[in-house]
Amino acid sequence: MLVVKPIRVEGKCSIMKKGRLEAFTDAIIPIIMTVLVLELKTPSEYSWNGIWEMRRELLSYAISFFLLAIVWGNHHHMFQVVKRINGSVIWANTFLVFFLSFIPFATQIVDEDPQNLFGSQLYTLLFICVNLAWNFLRIALLRADPSNRVMVDSLKREPKSILTLGAFIIVFLVSFAWHAFGIFGTFIVMMLWVMPYKQIEDKLKGL
Repeated sequence: MLVVKPIRVEGKCSIMKKGRLEAFTDAIIPIIMTVLVLELKTPSEYSWNGIWEMRRELLSYAISFFLLAIVWGNHHHMFQVVKRINGSVIWANTFLVFFLSFIPFATQIVDEDPQNLFGSQLYTLLFICVNLAWNFLRIALLRADPSNRVMVDSLKREPKSILTLGAFIIVFLVSFAWHAFGIFGTFIVMMLWVMPYKQIEDKLKGL
């Protein structure tokens, strides 16, 4: 009887490069932004008065759009010092994108009734989840490549994320008394992230 032995093909395991993860995120966030603008309804009349009647919807759209832009900018900035990723990093990034994808949904609920407590708190709660996912990603990056001294020195001691989380919780609690504060308070807190990580800026200048 002829016995055919299986052939073993030896080779290195393929590891996803960080560029693919960045490209995935860079593709998804603009799609979320596009969905955000598609949710806008046309004005009741095509005039400046019609636009004025939509001022709340346009304002919430602008806030959500720029909050997405802030997250994307910081994500790009952080990955400048990343050299290696693993499965935990991929999943952490996936959770971040997952919560970001709910922003058009939460924005539309706020638009339907700006004085509604549920919509206001949902919006803030969503960004609390974004903040937690961001920290999950930051910790996953540190564990994936502990020998990367530039990244470790830049991201290991990072008080801004904790400060942001505490501020979001305060916004959430204040919204019980002032329902409309949820989306505006969230926007104010996210202004902390307009300027990316200063540690990364300093490290990149020294390279």
